[in-house]
Amino acid sequence: PPRSTLFPYTTLFRSLVIAEDAFEVADPGVQDVLRPAVDRVASVIGKCTTAHLALARLSDWSSQQQILQGREAWEVARDWIDCVNPRFSFEVAERYRFASAISDADVETARISREAIIKRMTALLADGVVVCLPTTPTPAPLRGERLSTRNILRPRISTLTCIAGTTGTPQINLPLAEVDGLPVGLSLLAARGSDEMLIAFARELADTLP
Repeated sequence: PPRSTLFPYTTLFRSLVIAEDAFEVADPGVQDVLRPAVDRVASVIGKCTTAHLALARLSDWSSQQQILQGREAWEVARDWIDCVNPRFSFEVAERYRFASAISDADVETARISREAIIKRMTALLADGVVVCLPTTPTPAPLRGERLSTRNILRPRISTLTCIAGTTGTPQINLPLAEVDGLPVGLSLLAARGSDEMLIAFARELADTLP
């Protein structure tokens, strides 16, 4: 039987929201190559609008995640680090130094910020909405990139990759484009608990692609 009979989930997603501020984070080349994929998803769902995910700056969203993850990582590893004094790479040591300096006030502020983000995304994804955004702001990085280059890219990457982890919403990456031979993905986000529907929709969508 046709896949639409096996996975009749398309009609449950009533609207596609293009995350404008997420696309603004991406390189112009990434934005350009993802436009046909966005148009294809929009044509399948049938209704498309645009919105900013953040009421202020999307780049602020990753800050709370770094603080909360850093505190959790430090609480797990600090006794072991104190006893063993292990040798870390520069980047790992840098992250633990950051984590060790996080205060209780920082954590509380981050928790409040996280709850506001969850509330915002819960409202945005209600009533069968799917949000699309670039999976990363750049194509896949080349092996052996310099540390200074990675440090410049990391905040932009985490701006986009922190959303699903913060909100507990399912996210699926569709590797539908390339820039200079390097893969670029379009991500779809849906409401909490709709994991299977999102996967099934992605399968239906794949059947419509050339």
